[in-house]
Amino acid sequence: MNEKGYSLVVAMLVISIFFLLGLTILSVAIYQARFTEMRVEDVESLHEATQAIEEAVAEIKVAISNPSFELSTPRNLDTQLAALFPDLARRYGVKIQDVTAKDIDRNKLFTRVFLLSKPYGSKTVERRVILTNTPSFLKYALGSKEDVVLDGGAYIDGNIYAGKNAYVTNVANYINNSKKYMERTSFPTTSKNSVLFVNGSYYSCDHKKNACYNIKDNVFQRIEENYSNDVRFQSQAPSIQKEREEFIDVDFDWTVKDKLLNAAGIETFSQEYTAYINKSTDQLFHELQAQDNFAVLKSVSELREKIDSIDRSVILQSEDSSLFFLDRGELNLQNKWLIINGDLFLGNSVNTPTKVRGNIIVFGNLTISGDIELDSTIYVFGPLDSPNAPGHTLIYNANIAGWNDKEVVLLSKGALEIARINEFENEFKDEPNLKGYFYTDSNATVYAVGSYIHIRGGLFARGNTSGKAPDADVSGLVINAYRGAATKPQQGGSISFTPPPSLDQKEEARFIIHHDPSVFINRGEGLPFVKKLNLVVDKLIVK
Repeated sequence: MNEKGYSLVVAMLVISIFFLLGLTILSVAIYQARFTEMRVEDVESLHEATQAIEEAVAEIKVAISNPSFELSTPRNLDTQLAALFPDLARRYGVKIQDVTAKDIDRNKLFTRVFLLSKPYGSKTVERRVILTNTPSFLKYALGSKEDVVLDGGAYIDGNIYAGKNAYVTNVANYINNSKKYMERTSFPTTSKNSVLFVNGSYYSCDHKKNACYNIKDNVFQRIEENYSNDVRFQSQAPSIQKEREEFIDVDFDWTVKDKLLNAAGIETFSQEYTAYINKSTDQLFHELQAQDNFAVLKSVSELREKIDSIDRSVILQSEDSSLFFLDRGELNLQNKWLIINGDLFLGNSVNTPTKVRGNIIVFGNLTISGDIELDSTIYVFGPLDSPNAPGHTLIYNANIAGWNDKEVVLLSKGALEIARINEFENEFKDEPNLKGYFYTDSNATVYAVGSYIHIRGGLFARGNTSGKAPDADVSGLVINAYRGAATKPQQGGSISFTPPPSLDQKEEARFIIHHDPSVFINRGEGLPFVKKLNLVVDKLIVK
């Protein structure tokens, strides 16, 4: 009897344990089902909020491309937007907030900044969009209307534009003591949100398997049979697609004339502006000067002495010299333009950086060297009496920072050469050594093999089909970048390299670029003007 009772107790105990286990499993299952349901609802809400913002942005793009959305005056733009946005906000349930900076003159500029947001749950999805009448090249970290060649281990945070073809290799070409060399390294790396827009075809070559280049006629020439119809990146690659939006190009000559007229105090779209804009740049310059639209000074020292008391833009020209040096101290042009009729050197001849604030047109060539802080837009046009000699820009041994957290937008009609930046520097810093956007209307080749180049802004070579990029067999933009440490040249001329422990280590890229869309906001009247509106869309943020 006692044994039967004991067995019954054990049986009841086992049944109770299994019952409790069953209840626990059921509770966990119900909790997981509810958690999954909540997670699915959360994801669906995020998707709905994101989609609403994307559709609202798409409608804004369609609206501003409509011929009825006419660029007449900035105030008329505000009127058209005020009629457009309430309906969009209501239909998509989004909030559209005007966050245009106070220092943007709404009577003169078409730049507007808006924040589109929509809540989901306890969070909010938001995206900043910038409406501007500036050319498309400013939207990209790197690019060309012709070909783009990425040789070696660059790191690119931002979108890349190739109007024709894109080529990617894991070899960095370089020149030392007039001799050409090739060094195998990593493929380039991009940030996870980067997009490679290729309107032609894309190709890659693995230098480990087959040589990507030979040196012929003093040019690095691609060995085309060793390139495959794909694209290779190291560790992190961009998404690849064709650019569906119209590329709004810059007319360099027209833009410089537009800025000359603005410098002379003549408003865009005015009758006087219309009467002048179709003249040649040379004729326009001399007519405006003869009409006393500018203060004409003969030296930099005179400019420094009188700039605060002058109420007009300034022409700097001299019969004694065609080269002007801004190589010390501070120069604040305030709201005036500085027009250099000659060549210009920007840099420092002392231990402290030279600082310049204000917009500049150079009718000559430009050289930048040393430490300088800039809050400027600079146009390098070339000599007025030599239309077939476009202005050349050389940046070497330079550290270009922003003045008061601003930047430079530098546009060169002729060649742009960036060389010997922090040469053999192996301390890979987070801070950029070139802050700004650098553009050439021609072709460009950049070497970051012995150099260390870190740009916050952008780099674009429009391309010139009548010529090739320096030392290359393509038209457009060519970037050469080693990943790892570089030491001074060895006997014989080649450079000694030390690769990083892992080629995936993007921090040791000797060419780094982070796209910065703030140039649309900060540069204001100095930016190139085009007759179409453009919508620049920033990253999607969840808060």
